Amino acid sequence: MIRTQVFTPLPKPRRHLLAQDRSIPSLDGLRAISVLLVILGHSDTAWSGHSGDFLYPLRDGHLGVATFFVISGFLITHLLLRELNKAGEISLRRFYIRRAFRIFPPCYAFLAVIGILSLAHITPVDLGSFLSAATYTWNYNVHAGGNVLGHLWSLSLEEQFYLLWPACLVLFRKITCLRIAIVAVCLSPISRVAVYFLQPEWRGHTGMMLHTRIDTIMIGCILALVLDMQLWSGFLQRITRLDIVLAAAAFVLFVNHPLSERFRGSYGLTVGITLQNICCGILVLFATSHTRNPLGAILNHPVLRHIGIISYSLYLWQQLFTFHERFSAFPWNVLIIFGCAELSYFLVEKPSFYVRDRVLASWTKQKKTVVA
Repeated sequence: MIRTQVFTPLPKPRRHLLAQDRSIPSLDGLRAISVLLVILGHSDTAWSGHSGDFLYPLRDGHLGVATFFVISGFLITHLLLRELNKAGEISLRRFYIRRAFRIFPPCYAFLAVIGILSLAHITPVDLGSFLSAATYTWNYNVHAGGNVLGHLWSLSLEEQFYLLWPACLVLFRKITCLRIAIVAVCLSPISRVAVYFLQPEWRGHTGMMLHTRIDTIMIGCILALVLDMQLWSGFLQRITRLDIVLAAAAFVLFVNHPLSERFRGSYGLTVGITLQNICCGILVLFATSHTRNPLGAILNHPVLRHIGIISYSLYLWQQLFTFHERFSAFPWNVLIIFGCAELSYFLVEKPSFYVRDRVLASWTKQKKTVVA
């Protein structure tokens, strides 16, 4: 059992700081840092270092994406378990309504702009690649091309995760789901190696497909499950000690990438990705359970939190203004990315949230009427 006086994960936030649907402290700040790593990683900047330079951690987009995945598994599992504990069941219908209104409108608005630019021959994208992006199957289309859509492999993987993991939580007990998540983490390196040797044409997608990269998301799922079931209290306390956390941060910032550069796939496909995932999980756990320190103050600062709130739109739009030669002049491209993200958040995301809440309220009212 986790003793609250020893280890207190997920402290209840003050109402004026965090909205009800953003109830885990520091996650928005972590999202902000992750998306900034991606933007800098994709930007052509002379000052922020290149592969092998000591400033490279400032532009490690791979670390940013890995952190996004861990956060996603952690948050989605936490929200579903919270619903299960409160209502006694998980409504897949409500889950998919929430996800659809959260994910689809900003993404399809972005794709609409890309489609217009493609028709105008400004950013040519072939129809197959466009359809793969629109159907969230990019990560399984080995022929998909076009840099402005390349980042949608990660959204494709997340959507595929959404199709499977909530059903596991509905069909199986929590402890069974925990075992499934652990097995998925253990099998992913084997799957990556198998794809590399048995399907050479898929090697470029080895780190993108659900069955080869699901371990990153599952690390977050495991954290949410063990916290909910109050398991492994001594272990959780040990891995969130300051020395362990600093070692994990040093590894992902200064050790993992040089090892990947030196040993390539023999390191990354076997243990490299897994070690990075575990370290990201340690950092997420520490950041969300230790908020009364300078790091917590930084991660929960209103500016960083706002960047985290619009991080989805930032991630969508950054690709166009970092890879397209006409729009990628740094630092103006960063200002344009933020401008597009703000417009997307206020003109697309917030209205879709309003409609989502109306749809859910109406459905809940109808359900109560039927039951009555």
